[in-house]
Amino acid sequence: MTNDENILKVEQYFQQNPTASIRRAAQALNIKRESLRIIARYFANLFPYKIQINQSLKHETLEKRKFFCQVLSSAIEAKDLDVDKIWFSDEAHFWLNGYVNKQNYRFWGTEQPFITQSKPLHSQRLTVWTAMSSRGIHYFFLEENVTGLSYKNLLKRQFFPAVKRQNAVNEYWFMQDGATPHRTKDVFEAIFDCFDTRVIGLNYPNFANGGLEWLPYSPDLNPLDFFFWGYLKDKSYKNNPETLSELKNAIIFEINNIDVQVLQRVIQNFCKRLELYQEGDGGHFEHIYV
Repeated sequence: MTNDENILKVEQYFQQNPTASIRRAAQALNIKRESLRIIARYFANLFPYKIQINQSLKHETLEKRKFFCQVLSSAIEAKDLDVDKIWFSDEAHFWLNGYVNKQNYRFWGTEQPFITQSKPLHSQRLTVWTAMSSRGIHYFFLEENVTGLSYKNLLKRQFFPAVKRQNAVNEYWFMQDGATPHRTKDVFEAIFDCFDTRVIGLNYPNFANGGLEWLPYSPDLNPLDFFFWGYLKDKSYKNNPETLSELKNAIIFEINNIDVQVLQRVIQNFCKRLELYQEGDGGHFEHIYV
């Protein structure tokens, strides 16, 4: 097939599938991925426009973000806190009808797009809670909406026993975001019994007279938000699972096959983000690839 024919095929494909990835396009057109990328970019003049969604930040929030990063960086530099011994935690929904990873969402075209994507109002889903460090991942499936009680039970009955068996509690820190179910008195008491004041969490220092306050409006600092969920969803949906069982098996397979070197690079990326927060006075910054 001539190069002109390939260029036409690529142009027609992205006209019909503007949100497709290079990988999917290469599979569909039976063209090598790198060859297709070159054709799309340099011959068809297509650009991968990226949708950026940022939260509006007030001056007070910017100051808190900058101060937090300064404190954390200083603790890491002084070796009061080992960045490789932080359990970063979060939960996410996996919808059976697929998802849009807005942080990595691209639209191939010659002009900036103005599009929306429709989804069913109700769809089956799985909820996954994960704790990640540079040395491993613990994950658990939640069968119901997260409440203070269900979250406390998950920690006490599943996560804490798992990290104790791994000898990954002493000298380790536990980080959680500021979701309301994460901040009940019962939850804080359970966390204190395991991690004492080695906790990074919203409102936790007020409860425990120690620990660090997690930043509000800062998914760009949590490795699970800026890397893990997008990576896992890209992988888990690649074979288009049709049942919750297939989706669950895909999630388990992909998590179990993440190389520890990837996790180590993600934590290095986290440290780089601490620096960029300070340089940017706490503001948003461009996406950094792991």
